[in-house]
Amino acid sequence: MAVQSLKDQFDELFGKLNPGSIVGLDIGAHSIKVCEVSGSPGKFKLEKFGIFTLSEAVLIEDEIQKPSEISEGVLLALQQANIKSKMVCLGLFGPNTMTKRLNTPEGTKEEIEDHVLWEAEQYITFGADDSQIDFFIVGENEGGGKDALVAAAKNDVIDSFCDLLKDEAKITVKLVDLNVIALSNVFEEVAGDDLEEYSQGTLLLDFGAQSTKIVVYKRGGPIFTKEIPIGGGLITEEIQRQMGVSYEEAEDLKTTPDDNGNLPEEILNIINYQVDQQIAEVRKNINFYVTQGSAERVSYCFVTGGSSLLPGLIDKLSVVAGIPVERLDVFSAIKVNDQKINQDIDQLAAISPIVIGLAMRKLG
Repeated sequence: MAVQSLKDQFDELFGKLNPGSIVGLDIGAHSIKVCEVSGSPGKFKLEKFGIFTLSEAVLIEDEIQKPSEISEGVLLALQQANIKSKMVCLGLFGPNTMTKRLNTPEGTKEEIEDHVLWEAEQYITFGADDSQIDFFIVGENEGGGKDALVAAAKNDVIDSFCDLLKDEAKITVKLVDLNVIALSNVFEEVAGDDLEEYSQGTLLLDFGAQSTKIVVYKRGGPIFTKEIPIGGGLITEEIQRQMGVSYEEAEDLKTTPDDNGNLPEEILNIINYQVDQQIAEVRKNINFYVTQGSAERVSYCFVTGGSSLLPGLIDKLSVVAGIPVERLDVFSAIKVNDQKINQDIDQLAAISPIVIGLAMRKLG
């Protein structure tokens, strides 16, 4: 039996709306990204894309520190992309979100829902009563019963972003999704006909500015997700400290090579040390899944995120994980409107998967 797409599975997540399309909105610690996607599964096309780079500490985890910069940044990103719509699918991440795969016994729809919600309450550290919770039955368990994928987000976090966007930018949040689910959606699209093979166990890593998102994709959806609070921003902070420069200057030093395409040796040393620390932390969190003989062992690994472009990261990760590591080639499956999008394709492929996954959510 074919694996059902998460795009279909989560069509009901956090609300059902009238048919139409929606703008993907990814508000991260380093930048705000927006995009529009046309088409349908197997025929998606990235039509428009915009990005606004944020200053230091605008967003810490999921806490908004500089609301005016976020609202202005969203509007400028939309303007850059020439996106007119103000209806968005907002992606959330951080300690006040959660996904969990649960086993549930057979029963009526209401009985299964009661069981899933009761079980989910045991895992929601930020309080089930103060959260939006939804789930979908992924499939049947070999030992009987159902396999459910649960998603939750704290009401306060949802409200803080929705109210800010509505009041300051006149933007309506029509859907709320979780970034780890958006990443899984895009992975499904890229995997295509090979999805059932990858469903035997695939590791997805999104290396961001403030955090690294870990997804183990197995049996038709995420079976394990986690965010660890380390990312490329730590490298920027260390460059600031060691070189005595501003945040903006440190970002330039981290990403701007010389005329020969090389970074200064002292910057490379800082990057290499921090990459080693980051990979060591990732390894601790996925060790159970990549250890030989584990029941949940993975055979494939794909990486994405702006920090995945750091020199040496993929080679070092391949050695540590003991399996081949590749960049998630999002544009092998999703076309790009070259007439409207002028970004460097490699950079765009690294930073766009989550916001594309958000925009792939259709209203209805």
